[in-house]
Amino acid sequence: MAIERDNSVLNPFSTMACFHIHSAYYMTILYSFRNLREGSK
Repeated sequence: MAIERDNSVLNPFSTMACFHIHSAYYMTILYSFRNLREGSK
């Protein structure tokens, strides 16, 4: 965790890009799960 925090200070753009990738990844998973529940009804 400390290494990632140091990287965010040195290269904030890289950290922002990584954050957007992770948020998009989780949103895709949540969206697909919601569609599965809706479709199973």
